[in-house]
Amino acid sequence: MRLDRSEVVTMIRTKLAALVGLCLSGAVVPTTLCAQDDSVRAVVVQENEDGSYLVRVDGEVMLAITEEMARKSLKVKADLLSAERKLAIKDSLLATYELVRARYDTTLAHQREYIVELEQVVEGYKSLLEDYKRLRGEPWLSVEGGLGATDDEDPAILVGVAIKRLRVWGFLQESNAGALLGVSLPIF
Repeated sequence: MRLDRSEVVTMIRTKLAALVGLCLSGAVVPTTLCAQDDSVRAVVVQENEDGSYLVRVDGEVMLAITEEMARKSLKVKADLLSAERKLAIKDSLLATYELVRARYDTTLAHQREYIVELEQVVEGYKSLLEDYKRLRGEPWLSVEGGLGATDDEDPAILVGVAIKRLRVWGFLQESNAGALLGVSLPIF
């Protein structure tokens, strides 16, 4: 793990402050560790409620803490970094979810439009089918015929030809004959 300059300086200051705190508290520490150079002067400025000290070393005021306090501080920093990483991952997941949701909404809107278009096409095909059924039900050429009688009880024959909807009939009777022309108009 590589530390940047400010982290290294903070670690050195933390260890120096702990060492100064130990020296000031009267703990048995070799004198070579506490004062190698007579020009370095350390003076306790203030004792804090949490057990830390403000110490002035060569005119600079520093905070001296115990090793336990330093460990807790490093643990809090590590926990903070872990929480920030988790938050970044969750933010990434949330952004991905929003993107997928927007795409889903767009796809759903396109599908609904497509369904409407398909329903229109189906209706067009149904209409076309009805037209074909109507045309298919109407023969192009047919022959028609019938038998009957008139008032004088003479038999009569009716013979006709139909071309699509146009009808031409011939009426034949023993003493009578004639032709008829007609049109077929379907109602239902």
